Amino acid sequence: MKKNLLLILTIAAIGAGSCKKESNAQAAIDSTADSYFPLTSGSTWKYAVTGAGGNDMLTVKMTGATITINGRTYYKATNSYQKKGGSTGYFFDASHIYGKGAANTDAGLAIEFKFLNDTAAVGHSWVHSPTDDGMINGIPVQTVNTIVEKDIGKTIGGETFTGVIHTRVDLQYNYGSGFQSSAVYDFYFAKGVGLIETDTSFSGAIYETETIVSYAINPMLL
Repeated sequence: MKKNLLLILTIAAIGAGSCKKESNAQAAIDSTADSYFPLTSGSTWKYAVTGAGGNDMLTVKMTGATITINGRTYYKATNSYQKKGGSTGYFFDASHIYGKGAANTDAGLAIEFKFLNDTAAVGHSWVHSPTDDGMINGIPVQTVNTIVEKDIGKTIGGETFTGVIHTRVDLQYNYGSGFQSSAVYDFYFAKGVGLIETDTSFSGAIYETETIVSYAINPMLL
């Protein structure tokens, strides 16, 4: 449980030791304002955070800068919590596959979640190694990623989003008897808006939920 809580707290940060090269927003840009996860410079999202860790407000804003880690270009964002302070977020858009990098900077490990393939059909599932060596704290780890629903409607705070894609990332550890689920992350994406809700669960129970409060998507890349 301690590992999982730490991953939640640091899911949008990445260790400086993993960074290879930094650049401006002109490098290797694929994202558009009309995608399921617009990463255009200046785009901003505000989320209400509720759960066992307490209530908070999170603002995510794309900075327009990129960074290359292990050959992949990530878009940098500022993550600003009202109570927990700020951090840097790292997201990627690679040929319709979207995800984010994260790190436990104390342990020096970097992880990567691939949380959406917007071209995949409902029920499509794939296994991903979230770390370079397939280990977290010396324990084998994997994620099972699934397209749960597509083209659904979802109402949050009085606003109804249509054409929503619901995906799930099941974080699994192998303690010697095969991979078993440790934490489950459910993500909901609206085209032209981005991530509208994230639900984090342990043992089938919701631990934390982030729901969108407001957003402003910059139609221009720079």
